[in-house]
Amino acid sequence: MNQIRAYLIDDHRALREAVATMLDAQSDITVVGQAGDATAGIVDIAALRPDIVVLDLKLPGQSGMSAIGQILAVCPFTKVMIFTMYDNPGYVWATMNAGATGYVLKSAASEELLRAVRAVAAGGGFLQAEVTMPLLKRLAREAKLADESGALSSREMHILESLAAGKSNKMIARDLSLSEDTVKSHLRRVYEKIGAADRAHAVAIALRMQIIE
Repeated sequence: MNQIRAYLIDDHRALREAVATMLDAQSDITVVGQAGDATAGIVDIAALRPDIVVLDLKLPGQSGMSAIGQILAVCPFTKVMIFTMYDNPGYVWATMNAGATGYVLKSAASEELLRAVRAVAAGGGFLQAEVTMPLLKRLAREAKLADESGALSSREMHILESLAAGKSNKMIARDLSLSEDTVKSHLRRVYEKIGAADRAHAVAIALRMQIIE
């Protein structure tokens, strides 16, 4: 049986050591090291090259979120699993985009944490049930926005791009040979289609959804 070599980064020492003890008690898992902050952990990880890093998000100094990329840079074959108290789907989405392949809450039962460690170390992914549904809802919402953005007319796209360029309604009206009232009417329709509250929000959504560059 291949041993799973795990490394833990969490600033809550008692919890970290309890998790280490639980993992070490498994015949197929060995904890090769642990740290209370990301900076020290990354140095260790570069030397120890563990199979999996169990990483908290809230850490002193450098956050766990920003550490994901650095861990993968020093050890590309190491898997990263987030172990946190935060169930925000935005965090789940951001950590997956950064390269993590597992996300487990600290409220999880020990059996679930073990399943997650084994699945992630084996090259799979693991999302705890409590974070899966909120994430799916977020993805569905963003997909809906993407579909709706496809209904933007060429003129609405031009106006959205002009917003991103920082142009005023007056400048947009002049560029398109329209009245300012007509530009405002187009803007209201753009806001409705992509779910924006105002100009800045519209630009932010359009950039996130890659409607504009």
